[in-house]
Amino acid sequence: MPKLFEDPGVDEFRGLDMRNLSIDEAWMVVTSQLASPSWLYVLSDDCDQCAFKLLAGIGAETNNSLEMSTKHGWTLRFRSDNDSTHVPRSTESNNTLCQLHVTMGEFGVYDVQVNPLDGDRANCSFSTAKEPVNIYAPLLACFLFYVVLALLWIGLKKAFRNGYLDGCLYALKLKKKRNVNADESVTCKQTEDDKTTKKSSRLKSLDTFRGISIVIMIFVNDGAGQYFFFEHATWNGLQVADLVFPWFMWIMGVCMPISLRSSLRRKETKLTIFSGILRRSCLLFLLGLVNNSLGGNIQLSQLRIPGVLQRFAITYLVVGMAGLLFTPADLSAPHQSSKTRKMLQDIIVLWPQWVFFLLLVAGHCFITFFLPIEEECPVGYLGPAGLHLDNKYPGQCIGGAAGYIDRLILTVQHIYNWPTTRQVYESGPYDPEGILGSMLCTFQVFLGAQAGVTLLVFSDWKSRIIRWLSWSVLTGAIGTVLCLASQNDGWIPVNKNLWYVYSYYIIDD
Repeated sequence: MPKLFEDPGVDEFRGLDMRNLSIDEAWMVVTSQLASPSWLYVLSDDCDQCAFKLLAGIGAETNNSLEMSTKHGWTLRFRSDNDSTHVPRSTESNNTLCQLHVTMGEFGVYDVQVNPLDGDRANCSFSTAKEPVNIYAPLLACFLFYVVLALLWIGLKKAFRNGYLDGCLYALKLKKKRNVNADESVTCKQTEDDKTTKKSSRLKSLDTFRGISIVIMIFVNDGAGQYFFFEHATWNGLQVADLVFPWFMWIMGVCMPISLRSSLRRKETKLTIFSGILRRSCLLFLLGLVNNSLGGNIQLSQLRIPGVLQRFAITYLVVGMAGLLFTPADLSAPHQSSKTRKMLQDIIVLWPQWVFFLLLVAGHCFITFFLPIEEECPVGYLGPAGLHLDNKYPGQCIGGAAGYIDRLILTVQHIYNWPTTRQVYESGPYDPEGILGSMLCTFQVFLGAQAGVTLLVFSDWKSRIIRWLSWSVLTGAIGTVLCLASQNDGWIPVNKNLWYVYSYYIIDD
């Protein structure tokens, strides 16, 4: 779809090959009027508190054409030396000639002029030589297409139901005329069958949510139209792709108390239920390992152990066991209970599980912020390391305690070696589905189980909606306070890579 709507329009512009540009790229032409060479250092807006990185050398009184990514803005810094490939943001010295912030668009052409000033400084200016294309046209086209498709479907369905199309269907022999006597006999037969056969019910709202999650999952896994805001956030932040996995975790949690109640009603023993939980968990974990072995020449010495299905397996086992041990068979409140007891019954029946999972959260919090790790890495660090904080910590410090535990127990060879931060922050290996994250992820699945118990305890839709909305407001408010409604400046930023950063899963739930 993007190739159909996003096109440079011309093959060549001012001697620049426009067909050489990929999606989300533009040409930047740097013209230097300086009598001596200079060097261009850049800093992407996507790299929080990072050091500047050397991009290119700029010759004296020459033009230099550079292909630039347009996904995020850039800060350009021209220096008179290239003693280091990275320079801190706070560098203030005579070596800095000029600095400016620029934003570019796809397939555009931009001019940067570097002119001398008195002394050792220079003047930098930025201008647009060729306007970029509208990258949102494909999204608008898709939206309008599906709107028209939905309207046609609704219209045809209504016309078919009201019999407006019967004449055409009879003429095309796609529909036979009704036999009244036969219809009556069929109706009686169906009525008798309905009395003897009980139709199984489905939770349509959960099925709908699951279907939406699957559609978004397929979309983002297929490239997301190459729109960066549909992909995973580089480190801190919350984008569309970051929602899919936790949505499935939450859905699994909702289903667990419903499944447990069905098993108990069938008079299954707890040992039988436990064996089923254990079997599913083992199968999920093994399937995850098989999935990690696909896509190339993978050796056992380098096989990644954590993964998406492995996290499903671990959380399913922990939350399933907690539900089996602590959930009472009768979820209803005693007949003589107070109004407050009845109002909070869905929480009260799960109070042992609340204690257990809150202790898990507290233990995780202690490990995250107080576990001593490598000498070069600070205690309680939650950043991506590498270029972060002006290249202060080495790339192996990524993720703090979470990354350290994975490297200590699983070793670098058995974790994910290409995290989203590798290109932007130049970080080391880090697994977003690691051990410490899985420990805390069980609490998110439990929150889904809490929603499922609410569904079982309260039969009327108003009581359910009021409680679910209350949970949404409460968890959203807690998450907002923790991250201070900011991507990078909060106490605990929203972060899917770490997962265990509490504001992420609380806001997501």
